[in-house]
Amino acid sequence: MELLSKVSSQHKEWVKIVTTFGSDYPEDVVQEMYIRVHKYGQKEKVLNESGEVNLFYIWTLLRNCWHDSNKLNKLEFISIECLHTLSSEIDHVEKHEAFHRIETLIEEETKTWHHYDRMLFDIYRKKTLSMRDIAKETNISLTSIFHTLKNCKERIKENVGEDYEDYLNDEFELIR
Repeated sequence: MELLSKVSSQHKEWVKIVTTFGSDYPEDVVQEMYIRVHKYGQKEKVLNESGEVNLFYIWTLLRNCWHDSNKLNKLEFISIECLHTLSSEIDHVEKHEAFHRIETLIEEETKTWHHYDRMLFDIYRKKTLSMRDIAKETNISLTSIFHTLKNCKERIKENVGEDYEDYLNDEFELIR
């Protein structure tokens, strides 16, 4: 505690130094310096050989505290034009519901397909396996898988494509 007493005896001097840095809150910076002296200060560094306060060490601490407080106090200003582009939570909910409707439409479409086509398309879509991986796991030829999935995608595009375009264009009310 004797260390802090010696350092704080020159409090007004520390405030003047921080003011020269251009600080808006010099008292706060000096208080932060006291905290650092208490936590990390080593007597050999804080005091010089004659037992007086090491001015350079304290100046360095004050400068570092001031820099740190500037980093914390920097505010990012956003122009008012940017606020118009922010989406509200309602838009987010609408988009989520629209995506769910698209998924339902795809499921309804695949239910009308032959079992082989539906099974292969579901494996490709839901397990995110590549065509080559499906071929390895199922022993179905890669060519057969490619043509089947190509036809499945075409059917999806024909029957759900317009709704998907509405989804991409944020026209959620137009989706069936």
